[in-house]
Amino acid sequence: MTKLLSSRLPGILQVAACLVVVAWGVVQASQLVSTLLLALLLAYCVLPLPQWIMRRFKLGEGAAIGLTVTLVGLFYLIVGVYLVDAAHRMTAKLPGYEDRLQAIYDGIVPFLVAHGIQSSSLSTATLLSSDRMLGYARAVLPGILGSVSNGVLISLLSLLFVVEMSVEPAKQSRLVAGLISYGRDVQYFIAVSAKTGALTALANLVLLVVLGVDFPVLWCVLYFFLQFIPNLGSILALVPPTLLALVTLGWERALVVAVGMLLTNLITANVLNPIFLKKGVDISFLEIILSLIVWGSLLGSTGSLVAIPLTIVLKKYFENSSVETETLVAG
Repeated sequence: MTKLLSSRLPGILQVAACLVVVAWGVVQASQLVSTLLLALLLAYCVLPLPQWIMRRFKLGEGAAIGLTVTLVGLFYLIVGVYLVDAAHRMTAKLPGYEDRLQAIYDGIVPFLVAHGIQSSSLSTATLLSSDRMLGYARAVLPGILGSVSNGVLISLLSLLFVVEMSVEPAKQSRLVAGLISYGRDVQYFIAVSAKTGALTALANLVLLVVLGVDFPVLWCVLYFFLQFIPNLGSILALVPPTLLALVTLGWERALVVAVGMLLTNLITANVLNPIFLKKGVDISFLEIILSLIVWGSLLGSTGSLVAIPLTIVLKKYFENSSVETETLVAG
C-alpha cells in the first residue's frame, strides 16, 4: 500500500500543481473569463430561438438570426422601459415609505432603551431619509447586477456565438462543434430552470397581488432571474418584497409573504424539478454547493451564475475522457 501510494504521489502532486496554476490564471483573468462565460451562457439561452425559427418557418440562417436579434432587442427594450418606470414609481412612493419606517423606528426605540441598548447613534434623520434610501439602493443594485455590468459587450459576444452555432454542422469548426456538444446539457438545464422559474414566479405573483404588496411584477421578474443561482438566488429574491410588506402592510403580511415564497421554492425544488429533470442533468446537492463555493471564489458574483453550467460541462468532459481511456486500454 505504501509503495503504491509512493508511486502515485508524483502524479498527484503534478495534478495538484496544474490545478493551482489554472486557478491562479482564472483569478488573474477573472474579468475576461467572466465576460466570455456570461456571453456563452446567454448564447445557450438564445440559441434555441433561431433554430426553432429555421425549422418552423423554413428561413435561412441570416433571416433567422436577424429575426432573433430583433426579438431579443425588443425584449431588452420592454424590460428596460419597465424597470425605468418601476424605479420612477418607487421613487415617488419613497416619502410614504419613509413615514412608515419612521413609525416602525419610533416603536422599536422604547424596546431598545428598555433593554439597555443605546440607539442615539441611529438617527432617523440619517437612516430613514429619502436620500439615504436612494443611496442604499444605488449601493445594492450594482452588487446584484455586477455580473452584467458589461452588458453591451456580453450581448455582442453572445450574438457572435449564436451566429457561429447556428450554421450547418458541415460548416462548423471543431471549437463550435465542441461548444454545441458540451452545451446540450447546459441548454437542458437552462430550459428546465426557466420553465420551473416561470411557474414559481407566476405563483409568487398571485401571492403578492392578493396580499397587496407594491410592485409585484418587479419582484417576480427579479425572482425569475435570481433563481438561476441555485439555492441562494431564490432566498435573496424574497428579501425585497418581504421588507416592503413589513414597511407597508405590517409584520403579519410580511410573514405571510416570506412563508409563501419559501413554500413555492420548496415545491419547485422537491416537486417541479424532479418532474422536469427526468434525464440529462445529473448533479447532486453537494456538487451544487461545492461548485458555488469554488467558482464563486474564482470568479466572484459571476461564478454563482455560471457555477452549475460549468460543473455540468466538466462532468461531461471527464466522463467522456474516462470512456475514451477505457476504450484505449481495452484496445
